[in-house]
Amino acid sequence: MKNMVRNSIWIAAILVWVFCSTGILYAKESARDDGWKFGAELYFWGASIGGKSASGSDVDIDLDDILDSLEFAFMGSAGVSKGKWSLGADLIYLDAENSAAIAPGLNANVELTNWIITPLVGYNLVDTGKSRLDIVGGARYLYMKADLRVDALGARAEDSGSNWDAIIGARGAVDLAEKWYLFGYLDIGTGESDLTWQAFGGVGYRFKWFDLVAAYRYLRWDFDDNPALDDLYLHGPGVGIRFAF
Repeated sequence: MKNMVRNSIWIAAILVWVFCSTGILYAKESARDDGWKFGAELYFWGASIGGKSASGSDVDIDLDDILDSLEFAFMGSAGVSKGKWSLGADLIYLDAENSAAIAPGLNANVELTNWIITPLVGYNLVDTGKSRLDIVGGARYLYMKADLRVDALGARAEDSGSNWDAIIGARGAVDLAEKWYLFGYLDIGTGESDLTWQAFGGVGYRFKWFDLVAAYRYLRWDFDDNPALDDLYLHGPGVGIRFAF
């Protein structure tokens, strides 16, 4: 029963993962400008979820099912750069509630608190004025806390878990025209996971005070000792708004 409750908490928890910010902050100014530059961005990521549970069954959750469970979310990223160096972080907070079946004819209610934090340090390798390439290094942190209630039985259980991975990668951007540009990001890492990696790419359009961007992202974890999941991946399109000053 304990393992069944624990697995139900973790499977229900992943139902609410829908938002994420990219942490790829590109101002229009060149990195060869040695002044301080600041950036921030907000994203909505319409991600579907796939993977495999520890028991070998497939996980396949559409965006509509995820949205049904979401109560509140805050997500964003901010960064600062000077010369060739940059420092930034993504912060995602989710508060959600969802029902999950733990036995035939018996449902449980799960309340979830979820944090995803990604700090990054970057160093510029190439900057021609129209194209740019940085290397990045940092970490990816995942924390989930779930409270499970089975009202028919009067039972309640709480579970939580966290996961740290070190990551390295690269990000780049190239201007297509004065206002249009392409951008991309790739990282890979390991730590408490066997492997984690992500790929992200899209197009942006510059207005006077902000940029609008559209992209597609794939994010994956291959876990080591997770009691509920062998692997987990999120994929889908996203839209966002980016500020630089």
